[in-house]
Amino acid sequence: MKADQQPSVKEPLDLSPLVGDWSNTKPDSSYLVRVVLTEQDGRILLRVYGANESDPIDWGEVEAVPYTAGTSLVARGFHAFYNQDGIERHLVANEKQEILVIQSYTRYLDGSGRTSLFGREFYHR
Repeated sequence: MKADQQPSVKEPLDLSPLVGDWSNTKPDSSYLVRVVLTEQDGRILLRVYGANESDPIDWGEVEAVPYTAGTSLVARGFHAFYNQDGIERHLVANEKQEILVIQSYTRYLDGSGRTSLFGREFYHR
């Protein structure tokens, strides 16, 4: 099906495959160690925790945009955006067989001269 032929529906999306407390499969990750997705009034909210030796760093909560595959009403992925002190981060994810794969795209607009960064990690509940 072409994307522009996606039918309109009035039923809410099933967000349950995404909702939960997800942990990085790589315990020594230097990026995101934990991802929490909750459903509130038909919306999906995301809170992520960055790696830090003593305590993970809470990035705060943002609304994520859920996505389906094909004509299904089951959410299988999401996109979210964080803008923190001149650092833009796009998180793009998909879920399959109880594994959440998150790709991150980071762009530094803080004058530090750092190059943009791409990452991909895997999470389980």
